[in-house]
Amino acid sequence: METSSKVCQSCSESRASVIESSDVPTQPYHLCVPCHERLLSSSLRPIEWYNLAVIHSPMNFWLHDDFYEEDGEATQPEEDVIVTEKDLAPSLEDVQEDVEALIDFAITRWSLEEDVLDALKNHHKTKILESIKPRFIQTETYEIKSRMLDIARDVLGSEASEWIRELWIHDDGELLIDLSEATASCLPASEGLPLVFRKLEALTDKEKNACVASCLYRFRSPIVLPWIEKNCRTFHGNWGLLAAVSYPTWEMMKSWLNKGRPLSLVALDSMEACANEGRHLIIAKYKPQILETVVSEIEPVIKGYLQQDSVPRVKNKSEWILDDKDIIFTSNTRIC
Repeated sequence: METSSKVCQSCSESRASVIESSDVPTQPYHLCVPCHERLLSSSLRPIEWYNLAVIHSPMNFWLHDDFYEEDGEATQPEEDVIVTEKDLAPSLEDVQEDVEALIDFAITRWSLEEDVLDALKNHHKTKILESIKPRFIQTETYEIKSRMLDIARDVLGSEASEWIRELWIHDDGELLIDLSEATASCLPASEGLPLVFRKLEALTDKEKNACVASCLYRFRSPIVLPWIEKNCRTFHGNWGLLAAVSYPTWEMMKSWLNKGRPLSLVALDSMEACANEGRHLIIAKYKPQILETVVSEIEPVIKGYLQQDSVPRVKNKSEWILDDKDIIFTSNTRIC
């Protein structure tokens, strides 16, 4: 623990005389003695928690949801917490007219809900971009960088295109999923997908399996399907989930079944996923189907593959697919 000469990050009033380490070694807490004591005893007042969450994110160990509600109320205080009107954290209604205060508020949310997004969308996109870019640069906290990309993704779209291009030039991979998701909203697929593909191709199979769906599903592009065919070397359920939302056709499913593992397993997972809204939020959101299906071929093709690969997993998947074929398959082509 060191001493500091800054203003306390928590109460924003007293001189900070204590430096306490945080989850990010280069961005410690600068606190006055009373606020330092309240931090360590999980007894911060709501506005003190809020001020710290804006700087360090509510995901930081001392601030996270084991100890505080989203409004800054301490849930496991070791000391009595006396809260007056001036000690309350601001509400969305309090900050929604001021873009800087609103972005502060967005940082303190556990996730970006529609009410916050709607409030952000009421502000000029240029002003939002002018605020989130320096915040991204000035922090080393992953969660805050991620939240700035969330805002670009869900609010700014193409307005943030130049910034997203710049970020890809300097990307070190730490924010691959977040940057990929923002890219899907901010850049044309023809430009964005190659950027994501190159990063994914540099990963190990294990790393790729873990993040491939998160990085690519928002593009919802059939361009992803031949890339899957080329790059899926070991089976993982994320490949099937990704394929399901990328406008797969029946011809491609048949082709993958014929190619054998791992692509045959990806095809089965992709088909089965289309009927599994309750299990996958992505499926519930997009409600994908296998397109351009020749309905009369479904049963003989699935049963034919089962004769070649009859392990219990394949047998179960095949039965589910045939039971739900009316949901999974359509003769329609893609509707843009």
